[in-house]
Amino acid sequence: MSDGGTGSGADDAGAQLAVRVFTGEERWGWEYVEPPSLVPHHLADKPPVWTEPTSPDLRRLEAKTDKKSAKGTGCAIVLVLGIGVFGGLQYGMLLLAIFAAIITAPSLRLSAARGRAQRRRERLWREHQQRVDHWQSLLAAHEDQHRLRSTEVDLWYPLRLDSQPSRIDVFGGTGNGWASLLATVGGPLLGSGQAVLVMDFSQQSIALELAFLAAHRDVPVEHVPLPAATVTVDLLDGFTPEELAECLAEAFQSMRPEGAEVDLHSIDVDLIETTARTLDAPVTYARLAAGLRVLLRIYDPGADGGPLSPQEVEALSQAIDLVGQGERVQNELRYVRGLMELMAKSPGRADADLSPSALWQPGRLTILATDDLVERRKDLTDRITFFWILHQLRQRRFTAGAGMLVIAGADRLGRAALESMARQARAAGIRLTLLFEHLREDTVKVAGGSDSATVFMRIGNGHEARDAAQFIGQDYKFLINQLTKQVGETLTEGRGSSYGEQDGESTSTGSNKGGSFSRSGFLDSTSGRSWGTSQTFTTSLSRSWQETTNTSTAQSTTRGENLSRVYEFTVEPTQLQALPATGMVVVEAGPQGRRAVFADCNPGITGLPRISSLPRPALP
Repeated sequence: MSDGGTGSGADDAGAQLAVRVFTGEERWGWEYVEPPSLVPHHLADKPPVWTEPTSPDLRRLEAKTDKKSAKGTGCAIVLVLGIGVFGGLQYGMLLLAIFAAIITAPSLRLSAARGRAQRRRERLWREHQQRVDHWQSLLAAHEDQHRLRSTEVDLWYPLRLDSQPSRIDVFGGTGNGWASLLATVGGPLLGSGQAVLVMDFSQQSIALELAFLAAHRDVPVEHVPLPAATVTVDLLDGFTPEELAECLAEAFQSMRPEGAEVDLHSIDVDLIETTARTLDAPVTYARLAAGLRVLLRIYDPGADGGPLSPQEVEALSQAIDLVGQGERVQNELRYVRGLMELMAKSPGRADADLSPSALWQPGRLTILATDDLVERRKDLTDRITFFWILHQLRQRRFTAGAGMLVIAGADRLGRAALESMARQARAAGIRLTLLFEHLREDTVKVAGGSDSATVFMRIGNGHEARDAAQFIGQDYKFLINQLTKQVGETLTEGRGSSYGEQDGESTSTGSNKGGSFSRSGFLDSTSGRSWGTSQTFTTSLSRSWQETTNTSTAQSTTRGENLSRVYEFTVEPTQLQALPATGMVVVEAGPQGRRAVFADCNPGITGLPRISSLPRPALP
């Protein structure tokens, strides 16, 4: 019961994932965008500053008190000694008490002033703390608002190719990475009713995940194992003898090193076409190989008569002179016969419908997977299948604009063949996706072709990662190479005193004399006489003093940055080597110019929260 419950839970999870993957528009992955960073509050760098309050009056009073205490103490000692000698000890002690009260009065005033200064400082400190609390509450509220907005914005955006390329080249990656990419891309296509044809030459079952999800959506899936499915099939189904000969000859030519004799291709066409025209239906690999043996004069029908009828053997015997008896032709005839016999010896299975109408059905996933224990036959099957689909594209037997053709493991097919496939797919209106395991010298030349986009997944080889980084490009960057910070504080405190004394003396002196005298007849008479003298002395004395106290504090902070402009890789090779299995870098030339985007093609991302249904907005 527990197993059944577990299986039901897994089926439910798979069904939910299939719904999410097969819903929406075409996407190649998901672009993660960090939430917008916190914009500092405009008061963040302006905290309330505490300035220690100063009290010049208190400093002046302290200085004056110190001076008076020193003078008063000396005078008190002299006074006590004088009074004790001349006036008696009791009288002296009384005067000393009076004088002590006079002396301690400034100290009392100083103590009171200090109390007032302390209370004023405490009040100012409380006001400062209130300002600090208000400032901190403003910053906290600003951060809370930013945190609330950050929890609501989308983090994942679907990655779509703005240039709408007809071809996408994928380099690097693992089998799991390719499977995730195919599921992410193929899901929306199948969900919208388009066809997806996968030629899997990688032997890694990259379409298995997409097929699993398609089964949950009732999307038909057709799996065709090769070469087993073609052992008994009629090779002329959908082909003329000439077309079949051209298809097989191109496959043989792609196996030869670049620059090999081009006339061998013509010989191959002539041999296969002659044999195919002579044979009756069905023309299988075994019957085609037997016909080539007749041309070599080594055919042995055996006790059961062999795969050819007597009429076919006679007709082929008459065509021996037509194909030629030269050594070059005979060598090539042996080579082609050996390849056909190699294909004929493959373990067979029930006949499969390999017609274009069966392979390219809207809303259906078709997987052509090649696998064989014999590596040479596996390689030949890959090439024959490739050129077989290429021929059907040339004949426009696929519905234009109705889906995508995926070729996984296209490394060994050669640049000329891949460019021909891309050209024909573009002309037929079919989206082509090529998956390369390596980024070698011959495949580097394929990247960045006309009307194409390039995807780089994990590339472990250092040289290949460097070539990929070189392809992605370089750009100018500004790097900080030096940081400087200088903090200074200056404290200045000054105290000054001045004393002045002026002594003046003036003297004034005056005299006054007066009297009356009369004369009558011969007699003189004096009525009176007076005189006087006055003298004034004036002495003046003035004293003045001044106490000044000043305090100043200055703080300075200097910060400096030195930047250097460097020209470096946009994406470092080590970043490509360290990509996760589903991570990738997409490079395309879109309407906004060339861009390189980091993305992730894991289909499970569709189950994460905060996913946008629209691509990331273009940066201003």
